[in-house]
Amino acid sequence: MNLYIDKIIEKVSDKDLCKTRYRIKKIKTIAGNLHAVICPVEDQYSEILVALSVINDKKEFRIL
Repeated sequence: MNLYIDKIIEKVSDKDLCKTRYRIKKIKTIAGNLHAVICPVEDQYSEILVALSVINDKKEFRIL
């Protein structure tokens, strides 16, 4: 698992129009599990907390 802070990831979708890019801000531990705090590239003030297993799933996100 190669996951780095400040890497840009892209939401994978069937349509090419709605591919959203996110930046990984930091890694958190919640209840012993690792989670990543990501924010959209266009909006630096919104944050989303996602489990690392979701980011590593090739069907959900692609690391650029």
